[in-house]
Amino acid sequence: MTTSEQPDLMSPAARETAYDTYAALRDANPVSRVRMPTGQDVWLVTGYDECTSFLTDYHRFKTSPTVMPEGMEAPALPEAVVRLLGGSMGSVDPPEHTRQRRLVQQAFTPQYVERLRPGVQQITDQLVDGLLEREGQTFDLVEDFAVPLPLTVMSDMLGIPRADRDRFRLWSELLLSLDPTSAQSAPQGMNPAQVMAEIEEFVRYLDALIQRKRAEPGDDLISGMALAEADGERMSDDELLKMVALLVVGGLGTTQHLIGNMVLALFRNPDQLRLLRDKPELAPGAVEEMLRYHGPIEISFPRFAAEDTEIGGVPISRGEMVIGVLAAADRDPGRYPEPDRLDIERTANRHLAFGRGAHMCLGAPLARVEGQVAITTLLARMPDLRPAESLDETPWRPGLTLRGLTALTVEF
Repeated sequence: MTTSEQPDLMSPAARETAYDTYAALRDANPVSRVRMPTGQDVWLVTGYDECTSFLTDYHRFKTSPTVMPEGMEAPALPEAVVRLLGGSMGSVDPPEHTRQRRLVQQAFTPQYVERLRPGVQQITDQLVDGLLEREGQTFDLVEDFAVPLPLTVMSDMLGIPRADRDRFRLWSELLLSLDPTSAQSAPQGMNPAQVMAEIEEFVRYLDALIQRKRAEPGDDLISGMALAEADGERMSDDELLKMVALLVVGGLGTTQHLIGNMVLALFRNPDQLRLLRDKPELAPGAVEEMLRYHGPIEISFPRFAAEDTEIGGVPISRGEMVIGVLAAADRDPGRYPEPDRLDIERTANRHLAFGRGAHMCLGAPLARVEGQVAITTLLARMPDLRPAESLDETPWRPGLTLRGLTALTVEF
């Protein structure tokens, strides 16, 4: 099958029209061959049923390529990046993925996450206390609320000392800037050598932190993962290092963009904003609907066909790269009536915002808690919160992996 004309997907300007672009692809064929700006030809799966089938099929589609597509070579990565991300749980297949996930879930249980809710509420209230002192002024909801909330929660959860929080934020931003689908530059205009020096420093920092937690366990998640045991196995230091990096990548940008996307969606749908403000008990379902409508994760991890196969009747050759477009699948009219309408009372909302199957986002329960606490607290304590600038000028993060705002100027 021929490759489709290159759609505009990567630039910040394309974020506003991305849903239209995906709808056009889905209408033509829910499994489309597209050439990415990197020069790679990939299959984009934009239909809900096709995407669900793809995400849950670990026999035919692997996260590690069994055969590299013609003209594609595995990139040579710096040693520090390999130590942090290479062979992590997000990039391996069952049964190795199953083993690693079983170990981390011994510590990162839904019950553990729910116990974090009072702490998340306290952090949220402290942030809002500071914002309330700025009545009559404009402020950036992303920088002043959506970023520090998950950063503080994650730092507390991992046992990062308060004195190290600023450095931890820089390191987390550097990890997110390694997104291969993103044109986003490193923070503060750092050059590649400086980025790698900081990544290497992050590796050394985590190595030392893990050793301290092994020697003197606390009630933080790193200590819990270090002590977790399943079938007589425990995580190695290297696996712990990669798991922390994966939690940072999956837990910070995801929640930051979820909060920004929710507020933007409500600003653009004032009837739903009023409904949620009047009925805060709708918050759990409202967060699920906003995850469907404007989720923070746009695409799945790339996977590769392990054999000549098909998706939705479209033939896929062995070794070819396939990506599930979660944002498109969750707007499929074949699955959702009026998919482009925000309806916080929508039922039967089994969206794909966090993926599906074995690689479903590990941090989804925490993101849900943070999202629910954030939106209910903002609407309760800042009932007159409103945009201070035209929403048509909202700046978007470039790239495809994460979908979210880089700033949102508001007032109250």
